Amino acid sequence: MLTKWKIAALRFFYGFFALCFFWLTAQITRHGGWYYYGYTQTGLLAATALALGVLALVWRLIKKYDAALAQHSRAITAAFLMFMAGLQLLMGLRLRYRPVYDIDAVFGGAVQWAETGSFSDYYDYYYAFFNNLGGLRFLYWVFRLARAFGVRDYYLAATVANGALSLTTMFATGQAARKLLGVRGQMMAYALFALSPPFYFIAPAFYTDALSMPFPILTYWLWLAAKERPRRRDRLALYALMGLCTALGAQIKATVIILFIAVVLDGLFKGQWKRTAAIALIVSAALLLGQADLEHTVYQHLDQAEAEQRRTPLLHWVMMGLGGNGMYDPEDYAFTQSFTDRDEQRAALKAEIVRRVRELGPAGLIRLLTLKGNILFGDGTFGLSDCLGGEPLTETKLREWVLPGGVYNGLYKHLCTGVLLALYLLMVAASFRDALSPWRETFPVLIPRLAVFGLLLFLLAWEARWRYFSNFIPLIFLSALPGLDTPERKKGSL
Repeated sequence: MLTKWKIAALRFFYGFFALCFFWLTAQITRHGGWYYYGYTQTGLLAATALALGVLALVWRLIKKYDAALAQHSRAITAAFLMFMAGLQLLMGLRLRYRPVYDIDAVFGGAVQWAETGSFSDYYDYYYAFFNNLGGLRFLYWVFRLARAFGVRDYYLAATVANGALSLTTMFATGQAARKLLGVRGQMMAYALFALSPPFYFIAPAFYTDALSMPFPILTYWLWLAAKERPRRRDRLALYALMGLCTALGAQIKATVIILFIAVVLDGLFKGQWKRTAAIALIVSAALLLGQADLEHTVYQHLDQAEAEQRRTPLLHWVMMGLGGNGMYDPEDYAFTQSFTDRDEQRAALKAEIVRRVRELGPAGLIRLLTLKGNILFGDGTFGLSDCLGGEPLTETKLREWVLPGGVYNGLYKHLCTGVLLALYLLMVAASFRDALSPWRETFPVLIPRLAVFGLLLFLLAWEARWRYFSNFIPLIFLSALPGLDTPERKKGSL
């Protein structure tokens, strides 16, 4: 039973969540993505209006044929996933490229590891960027499996593996949406993927953002499934799977943990102490074991003492996020790497963070955070060009669409961002409605909203990059779906 104070807190959170994303949406539209993205205000408004109209029409059709869709939901799911699998494979082959920079470190390192038993050409990179070792090891196992079947086309193997993860994301999102909104929610989730062009091209973008995408939504779906299990043994088994998903995803990209934190906060808020304690203990144990296993594997190649000495400290990215436009700055790396003593390095980073905050002042900090929010959440293409922009190995007109500078890229990015802004507006509408609702219980999207809000807070304190939010896109979908509907509320649901 919720107390008046908890109801007030819930309403405040929903209202504040809505205000944050309304502000971001308004600023992205007003400034055209600020100086970086180069959107036109007219183009964004037109694309967003078009996206809202299409989403409303599709939702209306789904509701009209709800019974028929329910009867054939399994066949529709299979057909949709098969269609997306074929489309992604085709696009991946047409966009074949040679990875560069960080993508090469993950991909090329995994290739060398699978072929020679070592990734020695990339040791220097991983001494500095320990955070990408999970992605490296994941692709290493993909390539080991491919080699077992005689496959030596590693680009194809990585594309197929990442495509499989993408399809897993779509399936899990559909299943979670079905538990929240019924079959109509499931079908609309599939429609959202179909109406989001980046999901056509995501398979060959085999970097940490895409590789980690299925794990937050899988964890949430498992939590929804556990809620329905009356037997403790069944719930514990699902909690164990939640731990496995969180641990695997967190090795690839640490932001996956934010969904786990949202689950714990939800349980504490509801006073479900025993279940929350069980989830927290099981998932935490999985995270610790997963990290220990990763380090055990890695330290067979890297010297542990040297790795601990050369590893880029987390404070570095916080500091970099407070400079200039909050994005990558090579001078900040030079500053961090100029210290050989770790204690001196941490002290210098803390001092520089304090200096930058004071120099910005309240007004400057608000402006910087607004700019970073627009960079972080303002790219409807999910930043796939970071991966797909490597040296092209095939000739195709697709690059004119998906890569900056292409003839049709302006139209492509406006259409994609129009869909994204439409989703934000639906999130805002649903959250405002729940904040103002006279009902004591609100529609069950607290965990997705908590997770998306947690990601926003984390990224605002981090270096700004347009693709960092993309592994939470399924949770944005789930947060937006209620904006299309006025659901019948059930007592006790959150």
